[in-house]
Amino acid sequence: MIAALLILVLLSGVAAGLLFLVSNESKMSGNELEANLAYYGAESGMEKLTTDLAGLYGQYQVPTVLQIQGLATTSPPTSGMVPNITYKENIIVPTDPKTGLPASSFNTISAGSNQGLYAEIIPMTLQVIATRPQGASANVTRGVEVALIPVFQFGVFCGYDCSYFAGPDFSFGGRVHTNQNLFLAAGGDLVFNDRLSAFGQVVMDQLENGNPTTNGYGGTVYVPKATSGCPLNTFPPPGVNCVALPGAATVPGDASWSGGYPGVAGSANKNFPSISSGTLNGFVTNSLTGATNMQLPFVQSSCTLNPPPIPCTDPIAIIRKPQTEASTSALGRARLYNKAQIRILLADTQADLHPERVFTDADDVQLPNAPGFSSPGNDPFQNGQVTLTAGGTEFAAFGNVGTNGWVSPDRDAGPLGWAAGTQFPLTGELTDQPATPANMTGPWIRVEYCNVPPPAACVGVTRDWLKLGFSRIFNNPPTTPGSNMVDPNAILILQQLRPSMAQGTVAQAQASGHGAGTQNNFYPINFYDAREGEMRDNDVANQTSGTKTYSSCSVNGIMNAVELDVGNLARWLNPANPFGHIAGTTNAGPNVNYTNFNGYVLYFSDHRGMLPSPNVSNGGQTAAGVINGESGIEDVINRSQILTSTATDGILEPASYYGYSPEDVDQNGFLDNWGEKNIGYGFGINTNTVPLNPYQRINVANKGTANSVDCASYDTGTGALLTGNTDQEGMANPVSGARHVLKLADAGMNAALQSYLPVMPPASLCPQSAANPTGCGGFTIASENPVYVQGNYNSSVSDPFWGTANASPPTQAPHSAASIIADSVTLLSNSWSDMGSLMFPTAPGNRGTNAPAYYRMAISGGKNIPFPIPTWGGVSKDFGTDGGMHNFLRYLETWNNPLNYDGSLVSMYYSEYDTGVFKCCTTVYNPPTRNYYFDVLFLNPANLPPATPEFQDIVNLSYHQNFTPQ
Repeated sequence: MIAALLILVLLSGVAAGLLFLVSNESKMSGNELEANLAYYGAESGMEKLTTDLAGLYGQYQVPTVLQIQGLATTSPPTSGMVPNITYKENIIVPTDPKTGLPASSFNTISAGSNQGLYAEIIPMTLQVIATRPQGASANVTRGVEVALIPVFQFGVFCGYDCSYFAGPDFSFGGRVHTNQNLFLAAGGDLVFNDRLSAFGQVVMDQLENGNPTTNGYGGTVYVPKATSGCPLNTFPPPGVNCVALPGAATVPGDASWSGGYPGVAGSANKNFPSISSGTLNGFVTNSLTGATNMQLPFVQSSCTLNPPPIPCTDPIAIIRKPQTEASTSALGRARLYNKAQIRILLADTQADLHPERVFTDADDVQLPNAPGFSSPGNDPFQNGQVTLTAGGTEFAAFGNVGTNGWVSPDRDAGPLGWAAGTQFPLTGELTDQPATPANMTGPWIRVEYCNVPPPAACVGVTRDWLKLGFSRIFNNPPTTPGSNMVDPNAILILQQLRPSMAQGTVAQAQASGHGAGTQNNFYPINFYDAREGEMRDNDVANQTSGTKTYSSCSVNGIMNAVELDVGNLARWLNPANPFGHIAGTTNAGPNVNYTNFNGYVLYFSDHRGMLPSPNVSNGGQTAAGVINGESGIEDVINRSQILTSTATDGILEPASYYGYSPEDVDQNGFLDNWGEKNIGYGFGINTNTVPLNPYQRINVANKGTANSVDCASYDTGTGALLTGNTDQEGMANPVSGARHVLKLADAGMNAALQSYLPVMPPASLCPQSAANPTGCGGFTIASENPVYVQGNYNSSVSDPFWGTANASPPTQAPHSAASIIADSVTLLSNSWSDMGSLMFPTAPGNRGTNAPAYYRMAISGGKNIPFPIPTWGGVSKDFGTDGGMHNFLRYLETWNNPLNYDGSLVSMYYSEYDTGVFKCCTTVYNPPTRNYYFDVLFLNPANLPPATPEFQDIVNLSYHQNFTPQ
């Protein structure tokens, strides 16, 4: 009995112990669950706080400290993440005591896919404490950097797809990044020497247009797996850290996608993450392995997304004139118009010169509509002439209907029918279809300098510049400062002497261009862009009669240029310029601010011929009914038609790769062909057809007779241009539609290694030498029109850089830190001829170079939207692509000589003015030997061009749980 009781007591003790153990374990398990829920809550809160911070920087270019810290209270995590959590959040931001804004400094990015680049860095610490109802708590901390990365620190940057498929060997230094897909192919060797990142996919088995790379692209792509692993301009490149990627026949090889356009067809390579991080050591990445989507700070819901959201923000807004937004808004602060110290503005109406402000002063100048026109107060024009600072007078150019190729214009209702002998201005405004020249109410021009950001007032200098002159000799822009034979001090050139005028000497040129009775001695500065003018890469041969040759050209390709004499601009700005100072009437140049951006920013806009858009544009960003900077020429592909077609179809091409049509460059869902209506009017050509067709031609007629009609013509026996009353119609008449461009001339470097571009004057006390080659800052051109660079730019054959470009470091000469940011950028050689382009509009072999050319500047411009290769016969393998980054710098000649380029190539948006699709080698150009280099000086922020755009990236530096009692 006693034994039984003892056993019972023992068993009761065991049972109690087991019960206690189970109860304790249950409590411990519950505590662990609570702790885990608190940690997961803190982690989710941290991710949301980080996302909110990125969103804030997407909404505001420079958010305040209060806005940043306000995220901790105004946007807490939702209960749907982890329920029943109480959050306490904090953001620690160092503050600049002078501005009250987040403190920043230039430094090297310390982590992430952009590690190693210099950026403007704002460090922050994010803290999240998550507490459960039972008291369990977790405290996590994350260190981040908000990095604003200068875009020109990339060798190549693409906002959309980025592609390479050069036929010959090609190499280019610097990092490569695209926010979409990266297409890699090569006819020879394609060599990179730095990191390649694609937020989308890396594709190697086809071009953008779907052409398989096994068809004509059997070369090898080389990428580094360590810094500078592949030497440039050595083919094939040696080195153990230079990796030859598998060729076109190996699918998927080392690409991340194959079998079609990503997201439309094909599949991902499941092995790519290990290839990216292993074989390629992180030097080729996509979004799965570290690549990020990099946007300008003002870009919200970017139009570069596929498909783009509606509304979206288009990066092309940085080159547009303001519309309705405040200058202090994120978009307003980003616009280069608002950053520029110098603005050159032309428009058909005074209101459209500066739509963001309403005022009138004497430097809003209407150009003459009749030889007897006078400006208010006879300043600057009196009876159609300007009294020049250097003495004498100069007429604005006038045509005389029925002579020298001048014709009566067309209009919506048909020919205007101006009688023979009618005088009309060659810079005149035909957009409102005036019944007579006297009814013209424009165009208008304004030149101003702005020392204080908007909305502060600017100072007009239009009259000052016009009094320096605005003409040059025929077909020969100046190439050195002061070399313009008609107007040696002219900065803006609006017209040229007719070819038959005496101009062989300075005395002859000035006698032909100055004084009474000279109003009919000029032509506009017209030339032919075959990429814009020809819908297809199809030759339209010249016609002949005996020794006489006659050309036919499409009115869509006749471009009218305003020329900027860059060397003379530098002389106006700098009283100590080595080529002499241009004081003008007011000596205003030295007053222009150069400290805001370490140099000068010049903004150009020419709205002449533009029509209001009936549609919203840029994903809803710009309202309908305004003149928005687009040409309205989108009906340019027409894939259903054959190679020889020159007819538009009036139908928006169906979407193929993207959520929008390849013709829809402004991504608004409409075929914006409204700008095609008036393209031909200045040449007496009816382009108001059904459908609208800007590819109508000035056709050859009556060849061999005194009444011959042609775009341009000459006698092959004598070399002289024909002088019939209806010859040279493409050269002689005013461009009526949105075909106005900026041409840069006199921008090279002399044998003494003096660049002609503006730099800060000696009064700035800037240091500049071979050891500090851009120590006196630089010069940025921003233009919502296309820019054409004629001849050397910021360099020359004398520049020692080219002979040492592959050395580390290369030899540098003092020069300007230069950039061009425009709708598109075309490089013209030193031997380019405006006349020759009109004489041989579809024969690039007759537009050949005769010497190498040299260019040193970063370039940001647009491209066309890729589309599938058509099925009709005779199509080239690359038709339907955007031309690739090797053709991003546009050409219009047969390059018999090397093209030497040192800079950075940035493709942030689609071209919305020059909308012609990529074409090559039958009508447009034959490529040069490309000696291309990334300008490594740009890796130092002190050497960047003025107002270089910056991308935003938020980098996670550290992450840890804090166990210190709170």
